[in-house]
Amino acid sequence: MGHVEHREAYRFPTDLEADCRMVGESWPARLRNISTTGCMMATPENGLPSGWMMRVRIPSLPVIDAEIVWRHRGYAGLRFLMPLQPTALNHLGFHLPEPRRPGEAAATHTGALHARLVKRTPADGAIAAGTGLEVRGAPQHLG
Repeated sequence: MGHVEHREAYRFPTDLEADCRMVGESWPARLRNISTTGCMMATPENGLPSGWMMRVRIPSLPVIDAEIVWRHRGYAGLRFLMPLQPTALNHLGFHLPEPRRPGEAAATHTGALHARLVKRTPADGAIAAGTGLEVRGAPQHLG
């Protein structure tokens, strides 16, 4: 049976520079994704120990304290001790999706964040959604 991942917050793919610091050590890093609750970073060549605390400084944001919660193939997952405010993500150029209004049909499972893939065919203007549905004519909201 496959592993289903449930995230607490929407993650944005990114390539942000950050300065990281642990006890007696500091290094430049690249953040590969970020959310209000954590991020994934490329690790230094010597790796990082799991369960350790570190400080992350992203230019133009206050210092962020984080815990290393996983490591795998040159990457590490960090959980921020205090979640970032959505305005911090806005400041970095990321905008969270609008919350669903009560009564709207849910397009995804509660707690899971999945986007529908939409493909435009330049030749005929058709839109194919991840549901296998194809709509012809003017683009329409498929949710």
